[in-house]
Amino acid sequence: MKKLTTLLIALVLFPIAALAALLEGTVEKVDQAKKQIVLKTDKGPATVEFDSATKGVDSVRAGAKVKINYDQKGEKRLATEITGVGAGSSKDSPSERPVSPGGAREKSPTDMK
Repeated sequence: MKKLTTLLIALVLFPIAALAALLEGTVEKVDQAKKQIVLKTDKGPATVEFDSATKGVDSVRAGAKVKINYDQKGEKRLATEITGVGAGSSKDSPSERPVSPGGAREKSPTDMK
């Protein structure tokens, strides 16, 4: 009973401090001095902070389409992982890759059905 009471008190006094979420958009600006990334999203601009533990931050460039997993801590968004990094970050699928200088396209197995 004492453990249950302690647990309940802890939950009341220390609510969950961080909520995880996802942002998707195009990088407008990377500010290394402020450790911030400004994204252009469907809902408008969004600023996300990063630190040395943020995965994928070293490759982020303006113009890249990215997905950012972050923790909400009060008013701050702290990035935990950034994926889809790179200019035009989507990779060409095999059916869209040119195979010759003339631009002929290779058919993928799914195109042959």
